[in-house]
Amino acid sequence: MNPQPFSEVLAQPSPATRLLNDHSAVLPDVVLPGITLREGFRLRAGQVAFLQKLAHAFKTGSMAHLGVFVPGYGKTITALASFVIARHLDIAQKLVVFVPRGNLRDQYADSRDLAAVFRNLGAPAFSFCVADSERTFLKNLHTDIIITTYQYASGKGGKEALKRFCTGAACMFVFDEVHHLSEEGSWAGSINQFPFVCSVALSGTPMRSDNKSLFGVPTETRTGGDGRQVQFYKPLHETLLRDAHSEGGILKRVAVHIIDYTVKLKNTDTGEIVELSLDKLSKEASSGAEVDAFLARKKLRFHEVYLDALLRPAFERFAEKRRELERLGASDSKASARQHQMLIIAMSNKHAEAMLDYVQSHFPEVRSGRIGQDVPEEERMRLLQDYREGRLDVMVQVDMIGEGTDIKPISVIVKADLVRALSKTMQQIFRGMRYYAGFSEEANVCDIYASNDAELVQILEWISNEEQIGVQLRKPRNDAEKRSRTQAPQQNELWQLADVEHQSIETHALTLFEGYLRPTPVVKRSAKKQPLQGALLFRTGDAASSQTTPSQDESVHLNIAERERTLRQECSALAARLARSLEGTMIGDSRTVISKIHSAAIRRFTKTQEQMSVPELLKKREWLEQCISARRIV
Repeated sequence: MNPQPFSEVLAQPSPATRLLNDHSAVLPDVVLPGITLREGFRLRAGQVAFLQKLAHAFKTGSMAHLGVFVPGYGKTITALASFVIARHLDIAQKLVVFVPRGNLRDQYADSRDLAAVFRNLGAPAFSFCVADSERTFLKNLHTDIIITTYQYASGKGGKEALKRFCTGAACMFVFDEVHHLSEEGSWAGSINQFPFVCSVALSGTPMRSDNKSLFGVPTETRTGGDGRQVQFYKPLHETLLRDAHSEGGILKRVAVHIIDYTVKLKNTDTGEIVELSLDKLSKEASSGAEVDAFLARKKLRFHEVYLDALLRPAFERFAEKRRELERLGASDSKASARQHQMLIIAMSNKHAEAMLDYVQSHFPEVRSGRIGQDVPEEERMRLLQDYREGRLDVMVQVDMIGEGTDIKPISVIVKADLVRALSKTMQQIFRGMRYYAGFSEEANVCDIYASNDAELVQILEWISNEEQIGVQLRKPRNDAEKRSRTQAPQQNELWQLADVEHQSIETHALTLFEGYLRPTPVVKRSAKKQPLQGALLFRTGDAASSQTTPSQDESVHLNIAERERTLRQECSALAARLARSLEGTMIGDSRTVISKIHSAAIRRFTKTQEQMSVPELLKKREWLEQCISARRIV
């Protein structure tokens, strides 16, 4: 693509105005150097805050910065506006934007969208091009803005081309989705060879599951609760989930549905049989990996009834949402032409194949497909394009649809893989969280289905927490806006899997009270027992998710101080009970034993009981109950 001044590009009719239509927030009364908004265009509050801080930092000589923005908040516009400011302040004359190759298409590939952004920012007539090959890059060395990929920058030809580009004038670098850019990786090693005068790193999740530091990201060292020195990223500005929800029109709300099972285990030595739910199984294992390995050996996740228990309620909800949209469309001429879509995340290509077979045999009326590394590239690209454009309703995939794939009508996600890392899980879930203006406010809900053998508790709880706070900040909260949470897992060996029963589907809700979340009561729907043929015996049941209804007792727990006092009393009583049970197994009198219990609790929770919040006290109470059950400090 040849570089084109944006004034020329704007003269062409543009079919895509995505970046403009998505932006509807209010610009505070501030001055941003070089930016004069035109034609009613507005920046979001978080973008303004970041750009204002960036301008001040540039003026004071600070040149490397991190901006954290949830997906859908407008990192592309923020990146381009950052360069407008740097250019106006005479810090940089050229811009290089680095993105993962998979993100190039959705975020930067349409030159008319980019030109429209510059025009509405009131920027001068920049020239720009997307360059992911030597043939394009080398003939555009005089271009003001180059958008390229980390992969290209790391190749031999890319290194030479970028060196030539960056030596021509002072360059600003933007590292988009910077969580891909490990400081120790080959991409960072290549980029570090190029001269640049300032940089902006952008990400919704600036962290890695391998805990490696990120290139170009300012950090600070803090002392953790255990006294250890821990390195944290230091953003110039961070827009949280709660901020996006408080502004509205950026993210869908989230409802999480957890499928639980009862697993019957037979001891191969004694013949003893025990029944455990997956939640209980997790408490018997030393790690979630043990549960994964155990279930993988027994091929639980491939079994017809496991698939039925996980997928059928998701498809019933999917059908319900589509019927509702059709009903609204019949009475509203402005209703969206696009329907809800579903994304199924499998743990392997074979698992994806088994899930697609189930979908096509049980729900043939739904247009479905599968993509993975084992699918030929030409077919894979065709299927992905069909899914993007709404010709496929359901896509089963293995790590092929992630960040950069912007399909806003996705509103049902089945998470059946083994990914638990925060950054990766968040990127997966965000595929269905982008707000879609074609749906009504009520329809902008992403339903997530997962079985109770996935450790998603903290992540999903955090998402719910952020949503509740954001909604609370935006408008008075009502019961219909309560969203859900989940429970966690793990496992045991020496045992042989004898029987599995689909126990229930639980929808957990979190209720916000004065700055903390507490779980509301959960109503379980027990499964109807219906044995099936096979080496593993399952029983399936009611696929509809349960409703949560606060009880009368719950309504009195509004006084946080009183709730904390009650929980501290319960924990003290449990600690005394634990001490009595341990007196015969530990050296010392009862006071010594209680002291050891308190010391163990402080090591585990990094604070005294008086310093604990309600959620922390609930965790301590659960821990003490586990200790009593095990007759030891666990």
